[in-house]
Amino acid sequence: MTDPDAWVGAWIDQSQPVEQHLLPNGRCTETRSGRVDAWVGAYWTRGDRIAYLDDTGFWAFGVLAGNVLHHGGFVMTR
Repeated sequence: MTDPDAWVGAWIDQSQPVEQHLLPNGRCTETRSGRVDAWVGAYWTRGDRIAYLDDTGFWAFGVLAGNVLHHGGFVMTR
């Protein structure tokens, strides 16, 4: 089982202009193409899985494989 603290921090996809911040309070924010807070919402983790719910009601899901976060077509590292 993945330590919940392993998720907290900034995640970046080197091939796309996206940066995701997973905050310790269960909130997250995403910068896309330089637009800060382009996506804001909450997240929950269980084991190596993550579920996101943005503030508009859109759900997304991902998985942590080693030190790589895969979510919505993004491949993110710290």
